[in-house]
Amino acid sequence: MWLRKVSSCRPFCITHRNYMSASHLQDTAFLRSMPTEQARRNSSSNLKLLPAQGSFTKEFPELPILEFDSRGDEISADVPKLRIRTCTWNLAGKSPRDDFTHLLGIHPPVKVATPVVKEFADSLSENLYGQGEAPAVHAEAEEADVLAIGFQELSSNPVAPVMETVVMSEIWTSTLRKILSSRDYVLLQTIRLQGILLLCFCKSQHLRHVRNLDTSYLRLGASGWWGNKGAVGISFDVRGVSVCFVNSHLSPHDHAFEERVRNYRQVLADLSFSSVRTDVSTILEHDYAFWLGDFNFRIEGISQDKTLHYIEALKWPKLLKHDQLRRAAHMSGAFSTFKEGKIEFPPTYKFVQGTDTYDMRNPAKIRRPSYCDRILWRTRNASKKAQLIEYRSHMEYNISDHKPVTAVFEIALGSDKEQFVVFDPIDRWYIGENGYFRYSAKPGLYYSSWDWIGLFKTTYTSFSDYVTWLWTPGGKADNLGCINGRYITKTGRFLLIYFSSEHRCGVGFSDPFEITSV
Repeated sequence: MWLRKVSSCRPFCITHRNYMSASHLQDTAFLRSMPTEQARRNSSSNLKLLPAQGSFTKEFPELPILEFDSRGDEISADVPKLRIRTCTWNLAGKSPRDDFTHLLGIHPPVKVATPVVKEFADSLSENLYGQGEAPAVHAEAEEADVLAIGFQELSSNPVAPVMETVVMSEIWTSTLRKILSSRDYVLLQTIRLQGILLLCFCKSQHLRHVRNLDTSYLRLGASGWWGNKGAVGISFDVRGVSVCFVNSHLSPHDHAFEERVRNYRQVLADLSFSSVRTDVSTILEHDYAFWLGDFNFRIEGISQDKTLHYIEALKWPKLLKHDQLRRAAHMSGAFSTFKEGKIEFPPTYKFVQGTDTYDMRNPAKIRRPSYCDRILWRTRNASKKAQLIEYRSHMEYNISDHKPVTAVFEIALGSDKEQFVVFDPIDRWYIGENGYFRYSAKPGLYYSSWDWIGLFKTTYTSFSDYVTWLWTPGGKADNLGCINGRYITKTGRFLLIYFSSEHRCGVGFSDPFEITSV
């Protein structure tokens, strides 16, 4: 069963843009001088030696590389900001059964002890947070405005029936919606490619500022015919800046290093968005891009015993010298212009499921502990500021053979934008009686007969959570609408939302009003 990409309101075609368009070349000028693989092998005059980096020691000066151990940019106190929390987790086909409030950052500030591995065989299964007291986790002192959560392997079977991943997707989505709705989060958008799922939640107060919501996906498995490996993305504008989240699951196994690099290049070139924006279609054309997922880059060039020794001794820098992602960045230019925060946590793969113990049970299939799960980010130019607040793993979650990883950011916003549609105040409606409303469409709104207006409870959790809806009466300066009284059946607090098929999100929100019995 093949996937077909459709709009939430009407079908549209995927247009494959030329990756090397004029605007793209301007934004990624460094690609124009990037040498071919053959040129790199044949030209030693352009190379310089780096300090010892395990099995790789060369850097190409003309190619900006992935910036590791970055904190991002300082943002002035007077600049409006948006706090973003990102999460990546390979679920290994497991369903939710833990308390995820800590993972989602929606609980009061706490002090978290530094991860420690002592008496390695037992300590990982008992306590990775033992000795000493770490600074307070200030990222949790303030809830995020936007949550982007990327899952991989909703099913651990790469050829699982479609319905298996559909069911797991619904289970995880409904679980998170239930948890986050109590904190005023609304599911902004979701996209799934087989076992790869990306969810984006937003505080309801920011929904009126979101525009041009779009999704995209790219299959990488079986030479692009199968979606067990691949990438999905969500793109939108908010308060004058464009934001993109990408969740990817790249090729597995130690020996598939080159394949993972090719996966990266494919995603960068072919994952495109087809919204009405003419200047933003690829990942690199967004003001802010966040790339998360199970990249599957492994620790290499050292023995299993040495790897475990570095983990036991908390020698993360020594361990990371053997990280394949660093080799991919230095030798192949992978994730150029992206940044990653400083890693100060143990490798997040591979654990015995249900424990905190690395899996070394089968000598024939030993997988060296590795940093497979990563979160990277970039800004389009120097005028866009993004600051990393926190980058960490969550060792307390053990349903999978991977540990989840989160990163918290603050980004600088642009100017606020007015709503395209403004509703007149509504005093109250009554059960069983027609509900009349009036609204005005401001210049700049592209009106479509596919636009609709929905009646929502104020506790709604997504744009699909409407009580009832109707096609819009029009897009004029003054419009009158009516919702039939037969659909007005419950009391409480409600609001109207104008959903634009062009922007694929709400572009007009009424003030809350009461529905009461007569």
